[in-house]
Amino acid sequence: MVLVSCLAVACTTGYEGSRGSGLDEENVFPCGTPVQTAAGLLQGAVDKEGKTCVWKGVPYAEPPVGELRWRPPQPARPWSGVRQANKWGCACMQSEVMRILHSAPVKMSEDCLYLNIWRPRKPGVFPVMVWIHGGGYFCGTATSPMYFGDRLAANGDVVVVTINYRLNAFGFLAHEAFAGEEPHHSTGNYGTLDQVAAVQWVHDNIHGFGGDPDNVTLFGQSAGGWSVCTLLATPLAGGLFHRAILESGGCNAAWPLEKGLEDGAWTAEALGCSEDPAQCMRGMDAKAILKKADPFPSRYLAGEGMRFINHVDGYVLTGTPLSMIQSGDFNKVPLLAGSTRDEFQPLIYTRVAMGLWTKKRYESAVRKRYGRHADHALRVYPADAYGSPAKAFVAILGDRGLICPTYEGLRAVAAFQPATYYYRFDYDGVRFGRFTGAMHVMEVPFVFQNMDRQPMDWLFDFLNIDEAMELSRVVQRYWVTFARAGDPNDEGLAFWPQFRPQDPKVQVLDETIKTTVPDNMERCAFCAEYDSDQPAIFAADGLR
Repeated sequence: MVLVSCLAVACTTGYEGSRGSGLDEENVFPCGTPVQTAAGLLQGAVDKEGKTCVWKGVPYAEPPVGELRWRPPQPARPWSGVRQANKWGCACMQSEVMRILHSAPVKMSEDCLYLNIWRPRKPGVFPVMVWIHGGGYFCGTATSPMYFGDRLAANGDVVVVTINYRLNAFGFLAHEAFAGEEPHHSTGNYGTLDQVAAVQWVHDNIHGFGGDPDNVTLFGQSAGGWSVCTLLATPLAGGLFHRAILESGGCNAAWPLEKGLEDGAWTAEALGCSEDPAQCMRGMDAKAILKKADPFPSRYLAGEGMRFINHVDGYVLTGTPLSMIQSGDFNKVPLLAGSTRDEFQPLIYTRVAMGLWTKKRYESAVRKRYGRHADHALRVYPADAYGSPAKAFVAILGDRGLICPTYEGLRAVAAFQPATYYYRFDYDGVRFGRFTGAMHVMEVPFVFQNMDRQPMDWLFDFLNIDEAMELSRVVQRYWVTFARAGDPNDEGLAFWPQFRPQDPKVQVLDETIKTTVPDNMERCAFCAEYDSDQPAIFAADGLR
């Protein structure tokens, strides 16, 4: 079959390790022993660095192709014998350029609902950390080398799982024809349903891989952070996880269903499928859909918001994740959340003219974009405070897009769950750090300790790697300790206080760890005021 050959041939690669195992080879878990799952036996192998066992390309659902395109995921079909889990599964359909930028060592296919597992090479039962990758819901894959979980698993004595889920139109296209087929009349949330199915698979099967199904932590960055907050909100994930870590995401990523259905009708028409749209679109070539449905965020960059995100469908979501949490209608687990200090700063260098802005040009741009809220914006984002008008403008974009949605989500959780912890990642001692700042995604290689792996390895060299490695050890210990006990504090680590809405504190992760008062409260008050005046639930800024 074509689908089988895709998994077995097109989507295979290894990766280069550089460190020895350092293990007592007489007291290690036998990685080659087949593990029983609900669908059959799986055989893994020792990873390249020798400290963990790895199972690659584990199917958690049937390939969502043909009649299963734009339907909820179905359980993986059982197999006979022992399945070799030694090859990565394909990346989900996305722009080829974006797949390459993520350094994904695999090809693309709709047959992409796979996960990967790493466990320490020693006997025991370990906490489980399930990673949800970012990429704006339009790109990304669990097989990017910056998400390889071997070092996190080995250093932290945890089981690490990374998952794929359907993206862009394949994961988040809403259409009346699809809603009419489902008993819950749900549409437009297929990528999130994939995530729920993957976490359900972990709950049901991870004990065979040394994982504790009663101690599962979800963690994700960017769209993975949106996903974590969505899974906090949706009742479909209730009881499947016990802690959550949200990195530079937020809790506002959902369109009203009416908006999604409008976009769905537009997409069907663009694909030439006005007649019998469900059958027509399911019969189309996946690459043709990808090309015409605008998966790359051109509308976002034009300031029109992301097209393909979750929808308030009454089944997966009854409101935005933020509104559900604020009402107390969510999965109340300990939460660690935060963002980087300079999320969008590199955008300045993609718009040459912006770097030449004067204060007058900055004020004009703010007034054009924020209308009657412009005076408030200019008061809390004075150009002089940011070093340049361009940096001030980009700071607004970063706050509205990621920093404040994360902060507001944390505040909402903290009203019901005292075990909440807030961080800001400030480290910018990387190559080109004077230009990038502590930019979006910067904390990820520190969590996984993958500074020497693509696509983030260009930021590190012999001048900064020792300093970066030391910070990575601290960040990784905070994350793992939180995953183990719902509290990041451990002996030898700087104390991290709980976040209290009435007395907020943030842990600054930098060369020196410190606790301080968040500096974004007034800025986030502006963002909340502006967003409350917008007709769309999710109206992230772009650049014009």
